[in-house]
Amino acid sequence: MENEKILFSSKDFTLKRGESWAVVGMSESQKTYFVGLLGKKIVDVNEIIEKDREDDAFIDEDNFLNPGQKASDLLPANCEYYLEKFNLQRVYDTSIRHLSTGEIAKILLVSAISENSDILLLNEPFDGLDAESRAALLQVTRDLTKDGVCVVMFLNRIQDVPQNITHKKFMNGNLICNEEIRQIPPKIDRGIDFLPENLAVLRNVNIKYGEKLVLQNLNWTLKRGEHWKITGPNGCGKSTLLSLISGDNPQSFVNDITLFGRKRGSGETVWDVKKNIGIVSNLFHRDYRVSTTALETVISGFYDTIGLYGKPSPAEIETSLLWLELAGIKDGAKKRFKNLSYGEQRLILIIRAMVKHPPILILDEPCFGLETFSRKLTLDFIEILVKSGKTTILFVSHHEDDFVEGIKNRLEFVKSDEYESGYFLKFWREE
Repeated sequence: MENEKILFSSKDFTLKRGESWAVVGMSESQKTYFVGLLGKKIVDVNEIIEKDREDDAFIDEDNFLNPGQKASDLLPANCEYYLEKFNLQRVYDTSIRHLSTGEIAKILLVSAISENSDILLLNEPFDGLDAESRAALLQVTRDLTKDGVCVVMFLNRIQDVPQNITHKKFMNGNLICNEEIRQIPPKIDRGIDFLPENLAVLRNVNIKYGEKLVLQNLNWTLKRGEHWKITGPNGCGKSTLLSLISGDNPQSFVNDITLFGRKRGSGETVWDVKKNIGIVSNLFHRDYRVSTTALETVISGFYDTIGLYGKPSPAEIETSLLWLELAGIKDGAKKRFKNLSYGEQRLILIIRAMVKHPPILILDEPCFGLETFSRKLTLDFIEILVKSGKTTILFVSHHEDDFVEGIKNRLEFVKSDEYESGYFLKFWREE
């Protein structure tokens, strides 16, 4: 009767009904091979976003832009129970492009869980999820294992391994952490630009997408040398807030927003804003699609461009190579960015954002998709920038262990029925 419980067996794994597995440190190639043995495929958030981007460029016969996929297009018919579990009923008919990365991740989770398969494969299921959604996922997987489903979670973080997991496998060679990084390449001197004490001032800002109010009566001043943790549930408006600071949100011009001493819409160019910003986000990662090498991608951070269109200086090349060497990927400097793994791409974009030591560094889930080594490396880099006192950091994450010690101030989106947007912003400033 024991064999009736076995769902899959290989030299590395024997999966049985009702088991729960955490596989930590498996490389992308190992993961692809293992999943292929099971005759399955793991669809991730970035694949869905990439498909939607392709749809976004398509014009139909009536000359209208394709509205792209809706959340409902990715979901089976029998998923109402799990939609409620993950609080997704309100986005069922919403276009993917209007959802946060965390909301898309939850939709993919619901889709996978609703298949009613004997083996449930979850790739980095906690990445991008708020605390409430992580708790819901743990409860759902507990219930599934009780019903005889074998749950396998591929994880990069040891910290993400749930306590109730019955089987754990740590892949050799993928959990070795580097020694602490104590120094990063210095900033290239480009002359002194005067920056005011108040880098960004937002007064009574309201942002609305269609009928949905996302930010309501927001008042916030970002001072030079401050560092902020930004937290809140999936879809609450964190990325929208950051897009106002980065200059990427067109609604900046109909609101009272001042960046680096100049009011938006007063004649400043987008480059006047971008030269003072470094940014890492899932949206930016999605948009970096040009055919450049890893080295050229890092160098493009000096020019605030997607791609490299001029001849870099010797100092820019040398500094970029030093960053790549610190990250342990200098040997891949000539490799095409688009041919690298997702985690390698992410680490290179993090370096790109930091390479010019920007006055404001925007980090929207920077550790999303990073393996243990790269995550520790990234947090070391951020800690050094915090201590330098020359870069102001805005850091969004759902994982408390991602925040570095020097980031003391906190901005939290808190649920409230008294606000039309559904949230009010709570501020904690370091005294």
